Amino acid sequence: MRTVARIVVMSLVAGMLSAVPVHAQEDGEGQRTRQVESLAPAVARDLGAAYEDLSNDRTQQALSKLNQLMSGRGDSMKPFDKASVLQIRGSAFASLGRHGEALRDFESALQLDALPAEQNLQLRFNVAQLHFQEEHYGEAIRYFQQWLDDAEAPDANAYYMLAAAHYYRDDYRAAVPHIERALSLAKAPKQRFFDLANIVFAELNLRDKRVRLLERIIEHWPDQVTYWKQLAATYNELDRQREAFATLELAYRNGLLGDEADIVSLAQFYSRFNNPHRGAELLIKEMDAGRVTRDVEHLELLSQLWSQAREHKKAIPVLREAARLSDTGGLAFRLGQVLFADEQYAAAETALQNALNKGGLAESDQADAWLLLGTARFNQAGPGDREQRAEADAAYQQAQRFGRTRSRASEWRSYIAAINNTENRQAALEAEQEANLERAAEQRALTACRAQRLSGADVSERCRRLLESEDSRPDATEDADPGQGGEDA
Repeated sequence: MRTVARIVVMSLVAGMLSAVPVHAQEDGEGQRTRQVESLAPAVARDLGAAYEDLSNDRTQQALSKLNQLMSGRGDSMKPFDKASVLQIRGSAFASLGRHGEALRDFESALQLDALPAEQNLQLRFNVAQLHFQEEHYGEAIRYFQQWLDDAEAPDANAYYMLAAAHYYRDDYRAAVPHIERALSLAKAPKQRFFDLANIVFAELNLRDKRVRLLERIIEHWPDQVTYWKQLAATYNELDRQREAFATLELAYRNGLLGDEADIVSLAQFYSRFNNPHRGAELLIKEMDAGRVTRDVEHLELLSQLWSQAREHKKAIPVLREAARLSDTGGLAFRLGQVLFADEQYAAAETALQNALNKGGLAESDQADAWLLLGTARFNQAGPGDREQRAEADAAYQQAQRFGRTRSRASEWRSYIAAINNTENRQAALEAEQEANLERAAEQRALTACRAQRLSGADVSERCRRLLESEDSRPDATEDADPGQGGEDA
């Protein structure tokens, strides 16, 4: 920076000493005329000495000579000589980084309006630059604008600095035409120009302009992932989601996407555009590579992708892992639903019970979980399995506490009670039929034993017990053997 400034100073001094300056004056009729003007010999001599020091990189010595010149002759110098010395001294200050003093001399030289138009124009540009470097953005804008009004062919960099000054004053809208002009004038793409335009368009929510700009940026700097991500995000803001998806996918294929959030966003895009299987495979690959954490959130997404792809057998173990890692019962509840739909009632019961035990469920989910738990238990009950139905009934009783499931839970409990009543009646009927059959069999056996006794045959031990039992009954005389008491007759 200082080397460049020293070269500028040396060229200015050499020009002052060798050129014949021209100064504009008004004639008697108010017309501007060009008058030839040169440095006074004493001033030219002292400037020559200062130039010698500057050419040998003795800037402090040169500055000392220039200060003496101004203090000794400053008030007596004609405007052109004084403006020339101020211009050179300001350049020396600038080369030393003493911008405040440089600005003071440059602005004093401009106020004298004694230098040729070309030099005044260059001074305005230098003043604008210094104000910009010192973050005096309002003054920088004023001088840049004055310079642009008179400059014949301003370059792209001037418009860039003017746009940047407006940006630093948070006047984004004023920056737009200048940065667009800088982009159009630039002979080769300059990244800082594009970056400033990108920021300004973002601040103003000029999304259409920003999309076109970012598309150009990616053409010039395709290996910088931040531009790809910004382009995808801007497409999203414009509801151009398919283009956002294509942008992220292309960046991923080019090996640019490494951030977890970007990879997860890409997997979600696959889901949104009906390719969940590819999204699931992407997540598994990146989890295995360690770029995506195998945590609850990502496992839940993976299970959703497998479910969307109708790969339920792959979704269930992933969802089970996620539910185990989760601090609340939401995922366990969802696992219970999936297992129930797959008719895995015992596993569904376990998942639903875990969901209720972990808690954290919304009231509507609690109600549904109790109702589904009751149904999972009921579906495991076989004929006559009163204990299993009792457990189902207990879950339905909990579901009755919620308005959402009260009616259905009551219907299930009534159904279970009806089954129990039917089984009770069936059991009573079967017991009665069995008793009747037993009594009939006993009568047939007793009749056969009586026949044995009447025939005089040996009575078996079984018959003897039956007959003794029969004889001991209170009504046994009515059924007595006809052969008894024959002798009395």
